Amino acid sequence: MKIKAILLLAGLMMCSVACLSNKKQTAYEEDVTYDYYRNDHYGYTVVYPLFLIPEGEGREDGQTFIADDGVSNMQVYQTEKAALSLEDAYRKDLEGRNASEKQLEKNFYRMVWKEGKNTCTQYTILAYGSFYELVFKYTPQNASRFEAVIPVIVESLMVDGLGREDDEDPDGFIAFLFDFLDVCFYEKNLNRLIRDKDPRLASYIDSQMGLQRYYAPGAIAYLAGGDRNFGFNEYDDFTFEPSSAGEISVTELPDGKSACELEFENEGEVYYESVEKVPDVVVNTETLETKAVVLPYPDAEIRVVYVPNKYHSPVGLYFILTPDGWKFVFIDDTLCGA
Repeated sequence: MKIKAILLLAGLMMCSVACLSNKKQTAYEEDVTYDYYRNDHYGYTVVYPLFLIPEGEGREDGQTFIADDGVSNMQVYQTEKAALSLEDAYRKDLEGRNASEKQLEKNFYRMVWKEGKNTCTQYTILAYGSFYELVFKYTPQNASRFEAVIPVIVESLMVDGLGREDDEDPDGFIAFLFDFLDVCFYEKNLNRLIRDKDPRLASYIDSQMGLQRYYAPGAIAYLAGGDRNFGFNEYDDFTFEPSSAGEISVTELPDGKSACELEFENEGEVYYESVEKVPDVVVNTETLETKAVVLPYPDAEIRVVYVPNKYHSPVGLYFILTPDGWKFVFIDDTLCGA
């Protein structure tokens, strides 16, 4: 089972909710098999146990999953809550409910109440300025079963904001990067995709610029495209396939910090920054004279993304905003003496 990875925008959680519940270990947890539900319109993913049957998306914000007793169920959906604050939404949802448990935190709230003999549990999470709700209703006979899986389900909720227009990603770069990393980086070897001109890269490469690679066989960095095999040789790495372990953090590089100061604690960490130009190239190996790389889009936005290599040293991936959207145009394997 593969779950779409979560994004962290410049330190803004959006939204992995492992902190939302105290996970209960029971015998049910050992036996339960999960699948995942992905809502493409609002860009969120959540797992569900296979003893709950999805009813289909009757509306685009989510759906209901029903147990075999026809009563116990799980609902997941996105709701604007009429532009309420988190605290106001919490107070409103409490009205008319004799909640036996209630909890309000910075980015979520939780409450438990009874409807007749049945128990209802609701988690409401605030992310991207919208609310995402998980509501569980279960009979006494299904109580142990649901209490075992609810923490797993809640902890699995991931919101990436794809399909939404949001002030946090006005030019679409974060959504584009998330897609690129998912298709071309994690669980793949990017060097191998580039060397083999893999079709998965095609939609991310600009037809006018193509893709080029900065490489350093010695002390001097060179630039090569596909006509020179991107400067690859037999000693380059074609085996490392980074794993995000189910979670990706994409963070803007703090002001004043160099990429060479990055310490990647795990392969799911990614940093980016805006730059004014791509690196120059050496044109005279004796004098070390350099010249600027001329781009066909002189005023285009340029962002460099730093990802870890097999030694957890940074590799630079350069993206340019072209008339056809963001494109992958350079890879820099010369950073920090790598």
